[in-house]
Amino acid sequence: MNKEETLYLPIKQVYFDEIIAGTKKAEYREIKEGIIANRYLLKDASGKYMLNPEVTESGKEYFIDDYNNGNFPFMPKKYKCLALAVGYAKERDTATVEVTGYSFEPHLIRCNLYAFWTIVYHLGEVIEVHRK
Repeated sequence: MNKEETLYLPIKQVYFDEIIAGTKKAEYREIKEGIIANRYLLKDASGKYMLNPEVTESGKEYFIDDYNNGNFPFMPKKYKCLALAVGYAKERDTATVEVTGYSFEPHLIRCNLYAFWTIVYHLGEVIEVHRK
């Protein structure tokens, strides 16, 4: 896997162990404006987040917190793997896990207009594990 196809994520030990054991099949990350969103969402040549044409209207402006009738308006970066690392210490457990798909979940929906969005990475095979 090349670097562009792999998303690096720090993770807590308990969740790491569940993923390795095969009992946790998804990893969740909140989408926030700025650096965080840049990791998860595609951008066009002008630097704007790319709209998902299946759930957006041409010519309409969309924002990260738009509820959009329960449809996240932007396109995700399509990663093939997650590179997971427990915490931030130099010596730590790490693993590479296959991404089989993704979805978006809205949270804290307000007035059916705004929401906090989470991207959900659906996990497949554990490719490799390194214990500290």
